[in-house]
Amino acid sequence: MHAEPTAQSSSKVTVEYHDPSGVFPLVSADIAARLPLRNLNWQSPPRPLRQIKSLHLDFVPDKYTSNNLRPTTSRTDSEGPNSLEIVRGGPDGRKNAVKERRHQIPGFRTSPYLKVYVLRCDDKDAYKESDRRKIREWIRENAQPDGKREDHDAFEWMILHIVIPDTIAASEPRWREGTRDPDELKERKPGTKLIGKSTRTVFDRLRADFNDSGKSYLDRVAQIRIPKARAPADLLPTPAVAETHEETPQERENTWNDFIGKLKGLILEPFDRRVRQYEADIADQEARRSLPGWNFCTFFIHKEGLAKALESIGLVEDALAIYDELSLGLELVLREIASGEAQGTATSFAAYTDDIRERIGGAPDRLTNGTNDETMNDRHDADALFDKDYREKIVRSNISVFDFFCYIFTRQKALILRLANTRSARAQLGVDANKEGGEDLVLTSEVCWRASSFIHNIARTLRQDLMTRAEHESNGNGIIGIEVLVCSWTWAVAGLVLDETAAPALVDITRLGFEESMQVPNGKLKRPVLNLGLGANTHPQRTTSLPPGEAKPAQPQRPQSRPRTQDDHAFRPGSSSGPEAAKPAGIPGQAELATYRADLISTRRKMLEQVARRHGWHAGWAFAKHSRAKQMEEVNLGDAPADSVLADDEQTGCPEDHLSPGLRKALHDESSFQSTYERITNFAIRHYYAATQSKSAELLLGDLAILKCQQQHFEDAASHFQHILPAMSADSWDLVALEGLSLYSRCLKQLQRHEDYVKNGLSLLAKVTARRMERQFPRIRTAAQNAEDETDGDVETSGLLQDVVAASKGLQQDVIQPMKTFFQGTHLHREVMHDSSTDSFNLCLRLEHLLDDEIDVDEVGARLVSHDDPSHEIWVTSSKLIVKNGVNKITLTANAVAYGAYVIDKIQLRASKVCFVEELRPPPKPTPLGFTEIEPPTVTVTEPEKAPAFVFLYPAQRALSAEVRRSRDIHIDKPRRLELILNAGRNDIQSVEVRLKPISAGLRLHLADTSSKGIDLDKGEPAKPGQRNFKALGPGAEAVVIVPYTVEHANADIAVRVEVHYQTEAGTFVHLQTSRLSNELPLDVDVNDIFHLDALFSNFTVRTTTKTPFLMLAAHLADSPVYAVEAPPELPLPVTVYKSQPMKLVYKITRKSPADSKTLKRDAALALGVRYQPIDELYLAGLRKKFSSDLEQSPFHHLRRLLVPLLHERAKRFIDNTDLETAAFLGEANIPGFDAMGWQELVDTLQESTRLPLAEWLRRWHRDNSSVTWIDDGSEKEATQHITISVDVPNVDTVFSASLDLLQDKPLGESNPPVLTLGQPVQASVRVRHTGAWSSKSLFPSVPTFKIHGDTDNQSSFVCDVGTEADTWLVGGQRRCHFVLQDEAENTFNVLLVPLKLGAHPLPIIDVQRESSDPDASENPDDAFVSCETQYESAGQVVHVIRDIRTSKVHIAESPASVALPPSRPGTASTREPG
Repeated sequence: MHAEPTAQSSSKVTVEYHDPSGVFPLVSADIAARLPLRNLNWQSPPRPLRQIKSLHLDFVPDKYTSNNLRPTTSRTDSEGPNSLEIVRGGPDGRKNAVKERRHQIPGFRTSPYLKVYVLRCDDKDAYKESDRRKIREWIRENAQPDGKREDHDAFEWMILHIVIPDTIAASEPRWREGTRDPDELKERKPGTKLIGKSTRTVFDRLRADFNDSGKSYLDRVAQIRIPKARAPADLLPTPAVAETHEETPQERENTWNDFIGKLKGLILEPFDRRVRQYEADIADQEARRSLPGWNFCTFFIHKEGLAKALESIGLVEDALAIYDELSLGLELVLREIASGEAQGTATSFAAYTDDIRERIGGAPDRLTNGTNDETMNDRHDADALFDKDYREKIVRSNISVFDFFCYIFTRQKALILRLANTRSARAQLGVDANKEGGEDLVLTSEVCWRASSFIHNIARTLRQDLMTRAEHESNGNGIIGIEVLVCSWTWAVAGLVLDETAAPALVDITRLGFEESMQVPNGKLKRPVLNLGLGANTHPQRTTSLPPGEAKPAQPQRPQSRPRTQDDHAFRPGSSSGPEAAKPAGIPGQAELATYRADLISTRRKMLEQVARRHGWHAGWAFAKHSRAKQMEEVNLGDAPADSVLADDEQTGCPEDHLSPGLRKALHDESSFQSTYERITNFAIRHYYAATQSKSAELLLGDLAILKCQQQHFEDAASHFQHILPAMSADSWDLVALEGLSLYSRCLKQLQRHEDYVKNGLSLLAKVTARRMERQFPRIRTAAQNAEDETDGDVETSGLLQDVVAASKGLQQDVIQPMKTFFQGTHLHREVMHDSSTDSFNLCLRLEHLLDDEIDVDEVGARLVSHDDPSHEIWVTSSKLIVKNGVNKITLTANAVAYGAYVIDKIQLRASKVCFVEELRPPPKPTPLGFTEIEPPTVTVTEPEKAPAFVFLYPAQRALSAEVRRSRDIHIDKPRRLELILNAGRNDIQSVEVRLKPISAGLRLHLADTSSKGIDLDKGEPAKPGQRNFKALGPGAEAVVIVPYTVEHANADIAVRVEVHYQTEAGTFVHLQTSRLSNELPLDVDVNDIFHLDALFSNFTVRTTTKTPFLMLAAHLADSPVYAVEAPPELPLPVTVYKSQPMKLVYKITRKSPADSKTLKRDAALALGVRYQPIDELYLAGLRKKFSSDLEQSPFHHLRRLLVPLLHERAKRFIDNTDLETAAFLGEANIPGFDAMGWQELVDTLQESTRLPLAEWLRRWHRDNSSVTWIDDGSEKEATQHITISVDVPNVDTVFSASLDLLQDKPLGESNPPVLTLGQPVQASVRVRHTGAWSSKSLFPSVPTFKIHGDTDNQSSFVCDVGTEADTWLVGGQRRCHFVLQDEAENTFNVLLVPLKLGAHPLPIIDVQRESSDPDASENPDDAFVSCETQYESAGQVVHVIRDIRTSKVHIAESPASVALPPSRPGTASTREPG
């Protein structure tokens, strides 16, 4: 801010010097190098200790020095000002101030705090003769006050002795070494005065003559020695009077420290007196506030004097607080005057500002009107605005309210700028920026915040001021002129603040641009600010090993320039330096500064727009809104020039003299306006990005984009739109986003960027459609929203949809768009309509088109996915058609035959390369490893509230049928087979392609071994993997395709996916089916073999492998070339086999004689064939037969292909194993009811005319048929199955037949069984026979044998062992007999048997085993190669052992019948009589 002409600058302390000898320029450079003064401590009794960090001094010459001193030479000193600069260092105002008399109001004029007498005294004689007298006269005239002492202009005085080299004073030392430390220098004590010789120096005499004594002692004398090298030659005595005492660096430093210390003390002492005086005056004015005649302007001058004193001494915070109090006081006085409470006071203000229009408009011939430098224009505008003596007006109480607020604001701004150490403040103080350090951005942002509030508040005051002037003057300004003047003033003030707060930290991103600011001072590259996530700045550039946190943009808070008081809470927002404040990245306060500067820039842009509107010029969103409000015809930006933009109704123009010079240049023409508008908007955008205010920056980018459209710069406009439109859509800027998308689409069309044009055009159409949907289904809306819809409406999109579709033809890929954003009420009906002549079916699709344009659709389709097997997909499509505005019904067709629930997965509408897709199923959820689920989540179709949208497909009555089943005839040793039964129905099939794919793990289909019945295999064309081709199949013909298969694992079930593609005259059709079949056999057979010498008896046990019983119809064991089979004479078949009741069959097997010597062992196996019917299959077959027969007699026979399979599937779920056992016993089973079968949901998928009658028929059928019966005679061929099991006859090397015969001399009688006496030994004969007829060598002589290592040709030896229980028989004699086999020889030996136990007992067991060669070994490995079986002929023979008794007595006791005697062993009551 410019200095007032009536006062010297209050930013520095004035030090006045009197230099009669002209030697002050010799030390001025050294003094300037040590300024400002640092770390001063000021303490006043009522105040705490205050530290003054820096004190700026302004050395000015007094009147005598200014008039009489003329330097002989003018040389430039790089280290400081030369003598001319020091002598004329003060501004013109200061010179004038010296001449003026003291003002009547204390504090109005700035006076020096210290007066310095600069003395050149070369020796003591000169001092005695003249210098001492001159000093005393100067002190008496200048340093001592006249009359009563007043402290308003309190000051101190000082004598500075300048010592010139080669003089006597230069030879006098001042410092001496310390007594304890030689390196410590102390000031020399004045010497004693001796007779004839004195050691006192000139400096000693000065201190003795002019320093005070006592408690209030002040040292006012300082000395500085000029080095000989720096002394001018004309000042040195010629010749040299004395030898110069050269000071050491330490001595010179001590000298300067002594001088600076005395300056501090002598300045603080008068400052303290002045502060006390000002406070006393202020207290006196405060006491008079309520008395008549009190004037706020006088009070203001007194209190401002204290503020200026505090400012000059460096206590800027205290001075700022005083100005804040004065600002509040002014507002309070204005309220009192307005309310009539200020009666009796002398406070008055001017009615209006008489020169504001001239100051705003400036001189018409100013150079700024032709310059293009915006900063220079702003400075000239500010010079004109604030070039006024405000304090003079205040003293005269003739200042307007507007000027009063302007003056207070300028003073507050100057103080905060000084606190922030800005460039403008440093320039005013005349200090070096590098020396004073960096700028405090937090305090700089305080200036911007205060300026923004000041502009918005005082603009109303200025408007009222101008209106008052217009009322007083006949040629006053009109309303338009007043508004223009307010805009011009706002423009100038905001530009001034922006210029003064332009911190170097923001220069790179706000002035130089992003490319030029990529280099930091240390030479390292930094990231561009706008490429960061939130536009955060990186000053200084740092790296960290900590994990980066998520940057969250925070609203910048109002900075704080001083400690907050209790009064601040009412109007000051929170400080960004508090603990609760956000901490944006970069230098502290940078985000806040950038934010408030951006607000000021936006204010200037708003003023520019308001004035430009008077000319009919618009830019940015205002242009779009204005065009929409006027409902003008569409302007083709590609063909029409920018001048064709319609004019505003407010185009009335504005007087040129009401504009500031800078604004006048910006509004010279529309091109200048657009250029200035673009420059200011770019400037604001960079600030908002630096402040992490990305939303505000994006809004301004929209203004730039629209401006570029106006200027036909479509490339730049498209770039801007591309950046901001995603954020607009995400933040729901509905109307703004619509305008942006509309203009962006036009830019892309002009640039022929078809892909982007298609995408953004569709996005625009989607938003327009959404708005129309919202109008059809309104929610709770406010009146403002309804008014907005009525006035704004939709963006004009006529023809856009057709253009987008046409532009998409050149794209390489499809553009996918959600259908629900463009069409409403999309619904695919579930009723299946079959074609009368082919196997195709139709579905009806309903959708509502909300846009006005018709759309030529290439294809409409819906994808149906099988609920049971998601791999089965069916597309129902339509041919080309036109979708019009309103409801459209489209018929979709599919050449497919399928059965089951198919989920409606996708609905697609294709127009050229634009695809509108409706996904009806939720996307698959990712697994923890990142994969997605292959199958959709299982949903039971019988639960409508949970089931997805589905269509239940079924074939027509005479369509092709394909059924997969396991072969009814199974051979256990051969690959199992699948049978695909094909029925052509009404189709004349030309060719058939069968594709089979296993679904179960481990299932292998051997398609190469495929065979067929009823249809020929097409071998002409090579089949693809998993596919077999067949020839023609006539109408009504049936064929069976047999495919062998194997499984790697014991799978309980197998699943096969079947696709049958068949060609007819009507086209190609496909039959889709997924079959799940049981792979487990329902029965199992165990075999137990018993060898005889001439026959083998095999015991077969047939049991069920599951809990499901089966009906065994027949069993047959087929013989082989080696063995003959003799079946039982009669089998009790058919018989039901249960889990707990297996079926046993016994067959006699003998050798055929003679045996074929060439028969191999694999051909000798027997084959057991079992024909059976599972009870569940009998039940389902009977149920299906009964339901089909009744359905044929009903009017719904055409739904047989729909109802019968579902009945079979649902009834199979309700089969329970317990019910099946009961059903197998009774021959009948219950049928589930109507609700249990879930018929209702299936009926709901049919046409409305069929639903109710069919449901009634099904209910009646279930009511009349509660159970189903079957006949277990095997007549139900559909349920009959046959299994063949290979039975290998084991080969035994030797079969023994052993018998035990009793040899009794005197038999006890002809009893059966034989009777033996207890304890009497009996002779028994053991006979052992053998045969090798069952050995492999005998049965298969052609099979070669191998000799095992270690085996000998010796005959094997065997051992016959008689074994029994130890408590039953006692075996004596040769119990174990060893023998070697001889051809057809019998082995006989006797044993002695002694019965030990009474009762009936079997004879001892005889077992023959091969004798081991190693008796110690438990088992010899060679024994494993010789097998033998033993037939015990005496098995089953029983003997009766009795005692040898003659008589027995029986005693019958007379006891109750209920008392039972304990049983007694035989013979316990007998007596033996001697015989």
